[in-house]
Formats: sequence, C-alpha cells, structure tokens
Amino acid sequence: MFKERKAAQMAAVLLGKAGGSLNVLKLTKLLYLAERESMSRSGFPIAGDYMVSMPKGPVLSQTLNLTNGEVVSEDWEHWVEDRENHQVKLKRPFTREDVDSLSDAAMDVLNDVWKQFGEMTQWDLVEYTHNECAEWEDPGKSSHPIPAKRVFIALGKSKEEAEILTRELQAQKYFDCLLEGA
Repeated sequence: MFKERKAAQMAAVLLGKAGGSLNVLKLTKLLYLAERESMSRSGFPIAGDYMVSMPKGPVLSQTLNLTNGEVVSEDWEHWVEDRENHQVKLKRPFTREDVDSLSDAAMDVLNDVWKQFGEMTQWDLVEYTHNECAEWEDPGKSSHPIPAKRVFIALGKSKEEAEILTRELQAQKYFDCLLEGA
C-alpha cells in the first residue's frame, strides 16, 4: 500500500541533502533507487509505491505523479514546492524529528543512496538504471509494471527467495489495507 507521507518525507530528505533543490528526473531516480535498496536490505520498500519501467528508466509511479503535480497531496505539498523548470525544491528546513514517518533504517537507506548516487547527474542516473537495474525493461514510448519478484531476482535473490519475499510483501499490503480501514 502506497504511503504518500513516507514518499514526501523521502523526497524532503533527498532535497535537503542536495541543498534544497534537485532536477525532477534526478529526484525520481534517487527515490526509485532508495525504494529498491530498502527491498534489498529488508525485503520491504519504504513507501510501497508501484514500480514501473518508463523510457528513461524505472520510476515510482505514484511518486512521479506527485512530483509532476498530477495529484494533489497535502503530505507532498507540506514538503515539496511545485515543479518549475525541471526542478523541485524543498519547502522548509527540517530536523530528523520532523521526518517522523521514516524509520532509522529508511534514513540509513536514503543516506547511503545519496552517498552513492548524489553526485551523479540525472543523465548519469538514467544510464545507470538502464544498465544496472536488471528489472527495467524498455517499454518503448509506454510504461510497464515492474513486479516485486523481478526486482528481488535482479537484486540477486533466488527464484524461491523472490517468491517468498513477494508473498510477504503481498501479506503486508493486505494487513496495511485492513489497518487503514479500521
């Protein structure tokens, strides 16, 4: 189940590390890589967004819609200014306590993703995700879903491990939906 608040806070953390502003494409790639890294470490994503293959590489579908201003979100608008000239900006400074929906493990992922990829340009990240994220498949001019199982296999998990992790993710989503309705 997609957690907008976590996605918004993830974006805020990365924007903060960048000095308050990032190219939209670069931010979307960093968010994807953070979600992927979290799956590698724990078997679970941070925000639980839908992963899709697009012409410029893999992205988080609903987060991309938020970034592009296609969806109105109070959580997103609290942290991120509207996109302008291919840039998004952090709305306000914050402390660790302000990004309270992110666990310490999620913060570690974001910090490590920034350390590894923060100096790359958006085009370096497009090339990297095309070449190093084996779950991405060229969709032509369209987009295609990236199933969790394919991500786990691309991360080096066996087919059996990937199947188990995918079932655990599905169970978590089911419980999240039950809790949301409670």
